[in-house]
Amino acid sequence: MQKSLDAEVADRSALEAVVASACEGLRVSAGVSGSSLRSRVEALYSQAGERMREALHAGVKKALAVVSSHYVGIDLLAVSEGYVLPNNEAEAQEELQRLGDAADAPGDALAAFFDTEVELPPLGAQGPGQAGQ
Repeated sequence: MQKSLDAEVADRSALEAVVASACEGLRVSAGVSGSSLRSRVEALYSQAGERMREALHAGVKKALAVVSSHYVGIDLLAVSEGYVLPNNEAEAQEELQRLGDAADAPGDALAAFFDTEVELPPLGAQGPGQAGQ
């Protein structure tokens, strides 16, 4: 029983160290030192969601800038309203699939230009489960 408890305590300590390091690496403030593990994980989750939204918005803006550099006079306001699709639901779904398929390879190529802007910071130089990790 004691071995099991010791293992649980060690796992909890390792998890707390990883969460603390992730909070530090992502500059997430989860209250004062000693905040509950749950509050720190919730803060990380919230920060991750915010960063994903920021990355999405930045990516869309950059993609629109690239498109507008190729097509002088393009109406970006009209483009920002979304797809222009047929009224028939089946035809609209078909067109969305066609457009998605056509954009796959070029979209991956364009996104690769911005990959370095969405890298996560390293968790640290120590091994997993160690302080600072």
